[in-house]
Amino acid sequence: MMRVSEVLSEAWDTASGDAGVTPGYYRRRIQLPLGLAIYGGVLVPGGMRCLSVEFGLTSLQGLNFKDQTRGYLVETEVQSSGKGIFVHLQETPAVMPKDLFKILCSDILEHILSSRATADVAKTLHRRLQHWKKFFQNRSPDGLSRDEYIGLFGELEFFEKCLQRGVPLQVLSDAWQGPLQTNQDFLFGKIAVEVKAVTANDAGTVNIANARQLDDTGLSALFLCHVAYDFREGTGRILTSVIQSVRLLLANGPDALATFEDRLLAAGYIEPEISPFAGYGFTERQRSYFKVHNGFPRILESDLDQGVSAVCYTVNLSNCSAFTISEAELMSAVSI
Repeated sequence: MMRVSEVLSEAWDTASGDAGVTPGYYRRRIQLPLGLAIYGGVLVPGGMRCLSVEFGLTSLQGLNFKDQTRGYLVETEVQSSGKGIFVHLQETPAVMPKDLFKILCSDILEHILSSRATADVAKTLHRRLQHWKKFFQNRSPDGLSRDEYIGLFGELEFFEKCLQRGVPLQVLSDAWQGPLQTNQDFLFGKIAVEVKAVTANDAGTVNIANARQLDDTGLSALFLCHVAYDFREGTGRILTSVIQSVRLLLANGPDALATFEDRLLAAGYIEPEISPFAGYGFTERQRSYFKVHNGFPRILESDLDQGVSAVCYTVNLSNCSAFTISEAELMSAVSI
């Protein structure tokens, strides 16, 4: 049985082969086990690919599909007969990583196919488009940078350790804030954890991105997790391995798993992985935990003179030994 991505590619290839020189939309119906007409097609001129889903006129009530972001746009079109309406997802000329539009459309089709009833398809499509919009917001067209890739791995290994220690599934998925660009990577109520993953030769320092990252104002506790890795091609644990491990550990919590998948996409990770670092693995060299409180070397927002902003700095962890705690102590704190 052909996969959704293969059926979609076949429809696009057939439509491209049939397309003439006359401007228009050339499409082929995608044969899927669903009571809706779904098409893959290409636009002439330009050869931009499209995915089209046909609905009854009343199916889209209360849903606004028209949208545009880098790489694609969404439009609606009432049939000439007046009996139905199309939602068109159209590729645009914006620079995107290889096959990203196909990945996007395949993902949408797979979620449509998982809908329990035909009446749910419009809402499923709308939710998935909003889900993908998060990915494109503030993302580089080249995907994750090297530092982002390393940082994501560090956050996911900490996520995995929390699951293995028995932190409740939904609590943990909700706590993962790193992809949402908050001050700390994890927020368990008023307990925050900042994860710093490094691969530099000088593993004893961490870079702090802003004056609030190590500021515990308003928190009952703030912890710092520091992990140093060797990051090499062809050796060590790869990113997809830790992702699959987390998914398995979340398997009994479908809502927690859905939250995790949303955050993973918001972090900039898509499947199949298209990163130039996909073949690189991580080997842990050192892991340490610190409780950040009075006396910890840091810059606080309240200490800044008026007019000072955009502060970033480096902490030498050799000066932080008095603040070291065990992994068990940290896990006990976040499990409350």
